Amino acid sequence: MRKLALVASVVLAAGLTLAVAAALANRGNGNHGNNLGAKLNGYQETPAESTPGHGTLRLRIVGGDTIHYVLHYEGFEPAEGSTTAAHIHFGQFGVGGGVIAFLCGGTKPACTDGEGTFEGDIVAADIVGPSVQGIQAGEMAEVIQAVRKGFTYANVHTTLNGAGLIRGQIRGGHGHGRGGNRR
Repeated sequence: MRKLALVASVVLAAGLTLAVAAALANRGNGNHGNNLGAKLNGYQETPAESTPGHGTLRLRIVGGDTIHYVLHYEGFEPAEGSTTAAHIHFGQFGVGGGVIAFLCGGTKPACTDGEGTFEGDIVAADIVGPSVQGIQAGEMAEVIQAVRKGFTYANVHTTLNGAGLIRGQIRGGHGHGRGGNRR
């Protein structure tokens, strides 16, 4: 009887240990659902670009109705032209998609040429679409869902390439985009 009680205690303790470990891991990973990022480079553009330019985007979802961001890019060559805009787009890896919101340019502060760091918030009023892909202006919940599921990317546009010079798929954590940075 004592052996049975001892075995039951060990099994119960092991089960509780696994449950606590899983809860702690999920708590950390649950936050990674609110902390996302991308590493931007030319290799991820569609079509790919050979550029020394690269960047990072860090996102934090705050309260379910705000996306706080920090965008940094650098390394563009003068021949790559002026930096015109940076956006979050709706699209899976390797596929171009419509603009969701500006990070610099447009309704946000003007982008700076060659390199820049921009920090701000995206709220429902900043969501411009893309309505042709099912996201209407102002639909923050739809955008947050797309961001968390990995179906958004950031890119930086220049006068040399209006479609985008560097790009990075937004993923959990602080950016685990495909392709290497050219540094």
